[in-house]
Amino acid sequence: MTLTDETPVTSPVTEKLGIIDTDFHPMPLPTDPQVAEHLPERWRNYIARYGLGSFGGGVAPSQREFTHRLDAVDEQGRVGVDPHLAVRQVLDPFDMSAVVLTCPQTYIITSGGANMPYECAYAIYRAYNDALAHTWVGADSRFRASITLPRDLAGAEQEIVRCKEGPHGDSYVQVLMSPAGQEPLGKQRYWPIFEACEHYDIPLAFHVPGMGRQPTGAGRQNFYAEMHAAFAVLPISLVPSLVFEGVFERFPKLKIALLELGWDWAAPYSWRLDATYDKLRDEVPHLTRRPSEYLREHFWFSTQPVEEPEFLEETPHVYAMFEESGFADRLMFSSDYPHWDFDSPYESVPETFPLERRRRILGENASRLYGIPLLPGHGIPAVGA
Repeated sequence: MTLTDETPVTSPVTEKLGIIDTDFHPMPLPTDPQVAEHLPERWRNYIARYGLGSFGGGVAPSQREFTHRLDAVDEQGRVGVDPHLAVRQVLDPFDMSAVVLTCPQTYIITSGGANMPYECAYAIYRAYNDALAHTWVGADSRFRASITLPRDLAGAEQEIVRCKEGPHGDSYVQVLMSPAGQEPLGKQRYWPIFEACEHYDIPLAFHVPGMGRQPTGAGRQNFYAEMHAAFAVLPISLVPSLVFEGVFERFPKLKIALLELGWDWAAPYSWRLDATYDKLRDEVPHLTRRPSEYLREHFWFSTQPVEEPEFLEETPHVYAMFEESGFADRLMFSSDYPHWDFDSPYESVPETFPLERRRRILGENASRLYGIPLLPGHGIPAVGA
């Protein structure tokens, strides 16, 4: 008698690399229902009658109205408003574990709170923060929200308390502010924000200011290309202010995420910071460590826009220098959806990269920073399908 083994033949399990997208933009206007429903009637009426203030002229036109990719427009002609469209276009195709929502248009629209009555600005910030928790996180559990703050308005830290102590507190995984403001970031006026972030163990993120305050330090540029290229200038002043003002001595658990602000500058800039410290350390005796150590310990970076050397064969050397300088666990994947320069996980982290580098950048680094677990068995294949 011959017995036939009828056990189904199973294919070998392909390892998946978990993905967390750390820069993903909902883009509703304050007049859109998902935001407007959280605005007091007084400010809905104010916006309808007087508008959203003025940037004062001289703002360069962007590549297109919302700088969006052409397929990111919903059936009503809106961009970045429908969370279900975003799920279909990004979360599901790449089987992502989580997406961190960032709304820099909040401080772009309000010009950091200096563009309208401060009560109106506060109301707009609160409405956007609530819209992320209600409309977006409510649509898909993989969405996580940012608490956007008006860094230069007194009492901004209270918005962190309101969101984290509210019914949707677990929905918020970071605080978001403009990297450009009225004073360098290390000044004591901003310390209550740092204290609240440390208290709730929540990272403080900075995202490019878009069409609001500009990064030149001397006014707004004439060309969109000029503005886009200049974004990487912003952390050059942000980092030394935080370091030399002693912020990390006073707030040793503070974590900083720099989103869409580049990352290839971090290693050589750390050399410059250390060289300055070596010559002038008697001016800053409150520092107990070299600047490069604070930079490596307290800062995280996002991939988009991907660094693109003139000669592509040099790309591995750029990443190697960054990693060998101690930043291997600090770079996180970001798509910048729905903008025209959106990067997929394959574009940001090519399959030609070493497997451990891909695993770290695509999900592990962000998982540790934000405390978001990677979903087992989800992501993209560890090797080409």
